[in-house]
Amino acid sequence: MKGHHFLTACAVLACAWLALKVAARAAEPAAATDFDPGAWLKERKLGRLTVKTPQSDRPLHAIVATTREEWEKERRLYLAALRELIGPWPAVRPAIGARVLEEAEFPKYTRCKVGFQSLPSKAEFASEIRAWLFVPKSAKKPMPAIVALHQTVPQGKDEPAGVKGPHPWMAFAKYYAERGYVTLAPDMIGYGERTAGGYERTGFELADAAPILEKQPEMTLLGLMLFDVSRSIDYLETRNEVDRTRIGVIGHSQGGFLVNFVLGLEPRFRAGAASCGYGIFRKDKLFPERWAARNSAYLPRLVFYKGDADALPFDFLHIMALAAPTPHLVQTALGDTIWTKPAVEDDPFVMSELMRVHGFYGNTVAESFVSITPGRGATDKDHGWYPEGQKAADELFAKVLRARE
Repeated sequence: MKGHHFLTACAVLACAWLALKVAARAAEPAAATDFDPGAWLKERKLGRLTVKTPQSDRPLHAIVATTREEWEKERRLYLAALRELIGPWPAVRPAIGARVLEEAEFPKYTRCKVGFQSLPSKAEFASEIRAWLFVPKSAKKPMPAIVALHQTVPQGKDEPAGVKGPHPWMAFAKYYAERGYVTLAPDMIGYGERTAGGYERTGFELADAAPILEKQPEMTLLGLMLFDVSRSIDYLETRNEVDRTRIGVIGHSQGGFLVNFVLGLEPRFRAGAASCGYGIFRKDKLFPERWAARNSAYLPRLVFYKGDADALPFDFLHIMALAAPTPHLVQTALGDTIWTKPAVEDDPFVMSELMRVHGFYGNTVAESFVSITPGRGATDKDHGWYPEGQKAADELFAKVLRARE
């Protein structure tokens, strides 16, 4: 276990999605796949977000609510603003179209490569989500399940599956399968088998997502990614081995970012663990380049807040607060140079506010919110997955997903 979880190399691999995409795109000549947020917004007659909240036009401050009833009213505003920002999910979901592509036996589990449908398009590589499914052999059925989301690595699902990747501590799907959970490691759009080479050329998922987004004019790139995480639950619910009332999700870096977003949108997740997956927009030194740049297909309306991030009606505090009362672990490295240190320096305040919101739902739920700062808050701990986080995630999943065993 020497050096486990926190090698600098992990941070190097994780950089691309949150920081290096800007540099990668800057190095590329203009291409047909470039995204012009101004044109996109003009065509749809969209401006700044229309929802006003207690956070609008102010520096980061405490959530106003002091009771659950007050919080539920405040929560509706943040949720409405978030849904405006990411764009709508389809009202009717397509058939799951599940299939098994290959299967292999291992001592503790069966591992299958499976496919299931995202949203329809003319490009099969985009519209079929490929994933590794692990089914433990010895556990009592139906079993709890965990969706394992990859970070920003070209191999996508192969890293959490332990198939391809230099860091064994990133093999979440294999790790939890060995401990009796059904696990699913899907490719996000632009990674693994869900690419036609667009990400490899540009360091940006838009070219690979374009066949789907062309048919979903109001959906953003991040909206599609989050929808696909939700589709992972749709798939797991088709499996007889899975107890659909005991499904969790885990991810680091890009994966942690998606966990922190999706928990407030997808109540079928009963627990989530996110590592290095948030930073305060208002204080991120790279906000103008990272979130409000020319290639901001992830969240196009953030372009309107370039140079004025305080005008946003919410920040990551409110995005994560939407998860309550779902049990939630947040690991934050206070020396995170990917989010930039100013974006995470308010972590003690953010975590205390999240604990307070969870407390509105009762003491038992409040105890299930877990905040981890590696090295007891040491500011030399950079963007990585640390032993303290792994231990806490194990305990959270055991407590929530195995409570009835």
